[in-house]
Amino acid sequence: MKTLAFCLFVLACATPVVAREADPRSIPLIDQSGATFRLTDLRGRPSIVTFVASRCTDACPIANVEFDRVRSSLRRDGIDARLITITLDPAYDTPIVMNALARSFNADPHDWIFASGRVPNVKRLMQSLGIVARVGKAGYPDVHTTMVYVLDSQQRLARQLLLSTNLSAELERALSQRTAVRQVANYRG
Repeated sequence: MKTLAFCLFVLACATPVVAREADPRSIPLIDQSGATFRLTDLRGRPSIVTFVASRCTDACPIANVEFDRVRSSLRRDGIDARLITITLDPAYDTPIVMNALARSFNADPHDWIFASGRVPNVKRLMQSLGIVARVGKAGYPDVHTTMVYVLDSQQRLARQLLLSTNLSAELERALSQRTAVRQVANYRG
């Protein structure tokens, strides 16, 4: 009996720690360079977040191409916002896989983060945002929510948008409105 108790104790101690934070923005993720971060660590700049699976052949490649267009639009228009692409499939999309995906878009982690993390952590973040993903016959999430989330400079949810070919214009409008509101608030004191 003592041996069983000892084995259970060792197993409990060896189990990886999973995020249990009340604020989902504090859930640890891992970026394409292997560094751990939390959305709360990214305060100071607005962020635009979406979720993809690297093996998806439907909406996810479209999301990546749209984010690449958004990145170009943000640079062109001088809007200082960060893009964050988080995996829907953390068991497969390890930081190494997300790094390869980031490299395919020449993503600088200062401007465009491709993130993975421990499966329970990513799932918890997805759940907090209402992301639904279902594994299909091919073995990866091929039916899922295709939303884009605009987080303000404090990384609070400011707006949700549908992924569309009009994403650049919608995001530019959303970010400009947030900037104008912040400027008015700062002017008033």
